[in-house]
Amino acid sequence: MSEFFKTHKFKILAALISVLFGMMLYSASSDGVRNIPKNLLELITTPFQQASTYISKSTGNFFDRFLNYKNTIKENETLKAENAALNQKLIDYEKIKDENEQYQIVAGIKGIYPDFEITTASVVSRDPSDRYSSFMIDKGTLHGVSLYDPVMTATGLIGIVTKVGPISSRVKTILSPEIDVSAIEIVSKELGILNGDVVLSKDGLAKLSILSEDTVIKSGDMIITAGASGIYPKGIPVGKIVDVKSESHGITKYATVKPLDSIDEVTTVQVITNFNGQGSELIDYLDE
Repeated sequence: MSEFFKTHKFKILAALISVLFGMMLYSASSDGVRNIPKNLLELITTPFQQASTYISKSTGNFFDRFLNYKNTIKENETLKAENAALNQKLIDYEKIKDENEQYQIVAGIKGIYPDFEITTASVVSRDPSDRYSSFMIDKGTLHGVSLYDPVMTATGLIGIVTKVGPISSRVKTILSPEIDVSAIEIVSKELGILNGDVVLSKDGLAKLSILSEDTVIKSGDMIITAGASGIYPKGIPVGKIVDVKSESHGITKYATVKPLDSIDEVTTVQVITNFNGQGSELIDYLDE
């Protein structure tokens, strides 16, 4: 037992007792002997009360943060749903706006060409390896589209359907050497054959051939379809003359023609599925 009084534990305990005894004496001197038990109790319980208050406050803060986090997540989900709804409304608005524009275009075309039956189509892909700007549209046989149907915009002719499937079709443009269009200059009535040219296509131009040496066609003149083959309707604008030059043999001339649309930028087209005289002289002049 005597060994215990020599240990560090006893010394620490004795020190604590001395401190507490000193506090009791101080309290007795300042508050009176009767307040010693009260002061001693407060001295013992105060640290525990402070610790309890700290734990309670920390726990409350934790649950407040947790609830706020859940509320923030809920608010974010609500905002996401509202944004999605607004985005869908914007998409629907743009779709309706585009459809209205296309209805106006179709109405305008049918006002000029009342015999035309027209299907509106969107360009869905382009062949980057094709220098003549061919493209795919999202309409096919299920929508009334057939092989060799002419394709135009509100501005003028841009090509012809050369392959057709149930829900899509391929369109070759008037920049392709495979496409021949009988065309006429609107003032002089001079006829020519419009087709693509390997060199001119790089600049988005086509070639109007078989012009007489004394042709009166000049820069700025408009050419339209002549309607001679039964493939293209008569009177559709095709392009404007850029320049007139002599062929290398010197017997005839040719004109460079700029289509009325930037063909490689067209996004919506009108397929002419039927017109008066369609197929009357149709020949298989295209290789698929």
